[in-house]
This record gives sequence, C-alpha cells and structure tokens, in this order.
Amino acid sequence: MWIGQAVDSSRVETVELSADQFLMPGLIDTHTHAPQFTFLGLGHDLPLMDWLEKYTFRHESQFKDAALASSFYKTAIARVVRNGVTFAAYYGTIHVEANCILADTIRNAGQRAFVGKVCMDVNSPSYYSETTEESLQRTEEFIHTVMGDNAGDESALVRPIITPRFVPTCSAECLQGLGQLAQKYNLPVQSHLCENPDEVAFAKSCFPKQKSYSDIYHMAGLYGPRTIMAHCVHMDDDDIELVRQCGVGVSHCPNSNFSLSSGMADVRRFIEHGIPVGLGTDVGGGYAPSILDAMRMAAAANRALIATRRDARSKDTLSKVVDATETKPSDAATDHTDAAPLNAAELLFLATQGGARVMGMHEQLGSLDQGKLFDALVIDLAVPSSPVPDAATTLAVHEHLDSSPVEAWKLRAEQFVFLADDRNIVRVYVGGKLIHSL
Repeated sequence: MWIGQAVDSSRVETVELSADQFLMPGLIDTHTHAPQFTFLGLGHDLPLMDWLEKYTFRHESQFKDAALASSFYKTAIARVVRNGVTFAAYYGTIHVEANCILADTIRNAGQRAFVGKVCMDVNSPSYYSETTEESLQRTEEFIHTVMGDNAGDESALVRPIITPRFVPTCSAECLQGLGQLAQKYNLPVQSHLCENPDEVAFAKSCFPKQKSYSDIYHMAGLYGPRTIMAHCVHMDDDDIELVRQCGVGVSHCPNSNFSLSSGMADVRRFIEHGIPVGLGTDVGGGYAPSILDAMRMAAAANRALIATRRDARSKDTLSKVVDATETKPSDAATDHTDAAPLNAAELLFLATQGGARVMGMHEQLGSLDQGKLFDALVIDLAVPSSPVPDAATTLAVHEHLDSSPVEAWKLRAEQFVFLADDRNIVRVYVGGKLIHSL
C-alpha cells in the first residue's frame, strides 16, 4: 500500500509479474573499493600485506588523474548496479577530486551509497600518502563538497562516510581527528578489522598500549552503532565484546577472505553475540562484485568452518582415547555438536536486512515493509539462458507447485540464492525509481 504523498496516476507504472518472477528487497554491499575494479581478479596468490604493496597502493595512486576517475567509475558503478546492489559502502582513494567524481557518478546512476575518502598518513608508500593535517583537511573538504551544509541529512542518496584505511596506515592523531569529524557531522564510519594475522600483529605493534585491535578504534571515538568493520576474521574475546557493546556492525567478506588466504569469519559467533552482520564483496580483494556470490561464499565459509572444527575435535578426541579400548574411534569421531549451517533464508537476510542494520539504515531499508523506502529488485528465474532451471524440470519444486505453492517458492528462492546471476535481475529500483532494467 502506498503511504507517501499523492501521485498523479498518469505517472504510475504498473508492473505485472509473471509466474516465474518475484519482488525482493535490493541487495546491500556493506564493503567495496571502487578504484580496485582496475585490477579485479588479480593477485589472489598473495597474502594481504603483499597484495596491498603490489597492486592496491600503486593502482589507487593513479586516481590523482581526475580524467581516469571520470572515465572509469561510470563503468564500475554500472556493473555494481547490474548485479542488483541498491545500496553500497564504497571506499575511494586519498584524492578529493576523484572521490567527488565517484560520488557524482553514483548519484547520477541513481544508486544509494556511502562514499569514503580514504585516509592514510603513516606506513604508506611515498607516492601514495598524505600528512595528518592534509588527511583531515581533505576529508572535511570532501564532506562539504558532497553534502554542503547538510552532512547529517540521512535522506540524501549519496552521503560521505569517515574512512581510515586501517590502523597500520593511520596515526593516533589521524584516527582521533577522524573520530571528531564523525561526531561533528553525524557521519558513519568504515574501516578494516582483524582481517589477516600479519595485519593484526602490525596494528597491535603500532598501538602497544591498547588492549585489543578494536580498542584502537574505540579510543579514537570511531566506534558506535554507525560503524562498519570489514572482515573481522581473527577476533579475540576482547574484540568481540567491544564490538558488541558499541553496536558496531560487521561486513562479512568471504570471497576476499578466501582469495587472500585471510581465514574464515565465524558469522554464527557474531549472531550469537547480537552483533549486526551484513555481506561485502570487498572488490578487489574479492574477485566478484556480486552479493549473490557473497551469499554463496558465506555459505561455503560457514560449512568449511564447521567441518574444520569437527575434524579438529575428532582428532583431539581420538588422540585422547587411543589406549582406551572401551571407546571405539568411530564413536569418538562423531561425539561433537556443530552449529547449524547458514540456510538460504539466513543468507538472504544477511544480504538485505542484515546489511541495512550494519549500515545503520534498518528503519528505512532492507525489507519491503510498509513505510520503508522502495529499494527493490524484480527477479525473473525464466530469462533466456537462465542459470536457474525451470520449475517444471526441478522435480523437488514441481511436486509442490499445486499442493503447496509457498513451499515451492521457498525452494525457488533457495535456487535463486545458489544459482542465479545478473541475468535474473531484470529491474532495479532505488527510492521507487527504476535505475536499471533488462
């Protein structure tokens, strides 16, 4: 039911869905790097810190050329929209002009977004760094350019987000200054946390007096319910507790975590602690700018983590009972309790409502509930060359079509999660406006 302002009926388009189509909330990408589309699919044989040195810093530095930003970002954003992402949290570069071009490109495409000017004033290559003063001044300049005097206007389609790259490349003065800017302009914050063991050790060595990696951000005033922390793979109990207490959201980026051999984040652990969790593509650490891919990778990481822990417990149990003849190895190997695998409904939640919670926009987005903004997708499972098989030829679905249509659509939704791609996303709406169609 429409509850907004009255609209001239002549301006209303009626869309009738076919038997193979359905409407769903838009997908939300809680973590991606727009300039890293320039080396998408490269460097996945490297660990994080080496990958940053060989690819990331060098390619991001090239965006000092505004002409490159103007020509490149249009294609990159169109690809993200084509994959059904209605709302994304983007990292830009350290360059104000290029970041403003990125924000304008997203706005012109009609997508909803947070856009961050990356800040890095220490432990950075000489060709891609800035002083603390430059980092803070340029961030404030970017905020004013994008939002003018309305930086706190949550109704704006594209908004700035405070973006320290991560602890190893930011001084205490830079982090604290960014915390002050976040508070001054009522802005969200995004960064990276506990992604890779080497990165965690490096961060802690930079701030040896802080209790945990999380505490470094917290002491700078960067933690709160509008903070997005990406990865969170190697979290100790102190990290978990501080994230929970502060209401920080986690962007789970399984493709990147696998591709850079960073590890497997424990999504169930976050959920059990009441921590908001969404999905991120983390281009270009991740090689697919698709939240559909992120759902599948999240399922794979979850199952791999369950299997790894099961096998570790089995080996430990077997070693303890090797001389206990009354205990059979087969009994010991199956004596364990595992968390339930993430199912398709949970994966869809992470990709929509979970993402909205992480972005601090769950009251406005993430579902098709009455009163929320209409960020939505029309999905067609029967497009030509669809990767999703026809319902009539999928016997598990076909047998429910007449007797239990609700059950049949649950199965079709599961097929969508695990089989569909951008060919099946035939319409993309943001704020009720059609921004992409096939």
